Amino acid sequence: MKHQEYEYVIVGSGVAGSTIAERLLQHNRATSILILEAGPEVKAKDRRFWWDYVVNASGDNSKAYDFTCDQPGEAKVSGNQTFEVAGSRVMLYGGSTVHWGGWCLRYKPEDFKLHYNTGLGGDWPFDYEDLFPYYEMAEHHLQVCGDVGESWNQEMRPGVPYPRPPYWWTEADGEMIQAWEKNGIEPGKMPVARYRKCMTTGTCKYCPIGARFSSQLILDELRSDERNINLEIVSSTPVTQILVDSKSRITGVEYLDSTTGDARHVYGRTVIVCSGAYESPKLLMLSKSNYWKNGIGNDHDLVGRFLVSHSILKVQGILDHNRENWFQEYDFPTLMSRTYDTPQYQKSNKIFLFKNRALPNIDFAQLMIQGKSRGEIDAIRKASRVQELQSFMEETGEFNNRVMLARGKNRFGLPKMEIRFDRSKDAQKNAENWLTIMSKVVDDMGYRITKRVVDPPGGHHATGTCRMGATEKDGVTDKDMRVHGTDNLYVCSNAAFPSGAAVNPTLTLTAMAYRLADHLIKKA
Repeated sequence: MKHQEYEYVIVGSGVAGSTIAERLLQHNRATSILILEAGPEVKAKDRRFWWDYVVNASGDNSKAYDFTCDQPGEAKVSGNQTFEVAGSRVMLYGGSTVHWGGWCLRYKPEDFKLHYNTGLGGDWPFDYEDLFPYYEMAEHHLQVCGDVGESWNQEMRPGVPYPRPPYWWTEADGEMIQAWEKNGIEPGKMPVARYRKCMTTGTCKYCPIGARFSSQLILDELRSDERNINLEIVSSTPVTQILVDSKSRITGVEYLDSTTGDARHVYGRTVIVCSGAYESPKLLMLSKSNYWKNGIGNDHDLVGRFLVSHSILKVQGILDHNRENWFQEYDFPTLMSRTYDTPQYQKSNKIFLFKNRALPNIDFAQLMIQGKSRGEIDAIRKASRVQELQSFMEETGEFNNRVMLARGKNRFGLPKMEIRFDRSKDAQKNAENWLTIMSKVVDDMGYRITKRVVDPPGGHHATGTCRMGATEKDGVTDKDMRVHGTDNLYVCSNAAFPSGAAVNPTLTLTAMAYRLADHLIKKA
């Protein structure tokens, strides 16, 4: 490390960490910031890299994913419901935005008052209006495209346009739109973080030109800006403990030296944990001392609890022809709806509807690799068509759904974890009711239903494990995401969310990062 002490030590280099660092440096370029990332660095915008990825799914990118995603067996799962962990996140330079889909939706006003409205889950210590200006900042930061004409947007963002115009629906969306309208479902255009001009290569998990937002791009710009003289970003450096010298004062962190494996210390006036809903509680639990017997912020056994995610509901159907020669043009969805994402449905686990981003699918490259002739490919293309309607179902935070430390170490030298997750009987019943509604849509499209499932919840949108609360008996963090009982420790990650809503959390996390950065600037 360049220095012994920094003004800010940020643990994690994903969208929260990079956004906070950028905001602080915009205020004062001399601010000393150390960002520590447990995972390695994968080069962005590399054409050779992309060719390997497209042609044979090889190259350093896929190896890095194999290395950094949770692998089968790494996490112990218990409870009445499988919880999907493997492949749900990436730990590397830039965090999970390196492989995300870019979906960027605001939480709705009722999402901040889940317990007040339903008696379930938790409430945020502020409301939608408090986060409104930060949502606008986040959308410009991520360069989100969307349609302000939709009914839900007219309610949520009156007079506020999206930074970029939306992607229009594809030809293959048309038959689902007709079925939606027949069933009273308003079609909408998926808000997506585009960042720069998209060339629609169809390989959004690795963009060869950097058109899809990734925190890598922000970090690269910050690191190359000569004005940021006191910024340091270090990869392959897992943080293993938060250091204290009193009950309230955090002094820095302990990390593993990537070259020797030795434990070392670095000091910071403020420590910000931006490590997601798994690693954030794990780090707090690991940080035991004479002042915090059960880990920092855990005097009331709340760290790691109230784990929330999304269950994915799927109804798939097949048509015995594809005369129109339709296939999915992009690697992201263009059709979605928030018709059932309203206060009316909040108590019955409301859902966010969208068309499967990958269907109808014809992998022309793979057919060519297999040596298929043009005639054979044409016959395959026209033989049948598969479509699928999907939704995220909101899960409410239960006290016993939690992340815990487990024995053994993962490939980063950090403790493995155990996840306990039970789905309530009411939630299971509600999921079946939603599947019935979704099945009617697919049936009205003229498709024969071949699959109707409730996939298990998973780590892709995990929230709640260090949730905000008014007091230390209600939550781990306060309204500013400061850990209760400390003066200078913050958790800026999905872990701090008291509820998970029915939509993706990344835009809300980015807004929260801006909010925290402004709080820190005022505090300084």
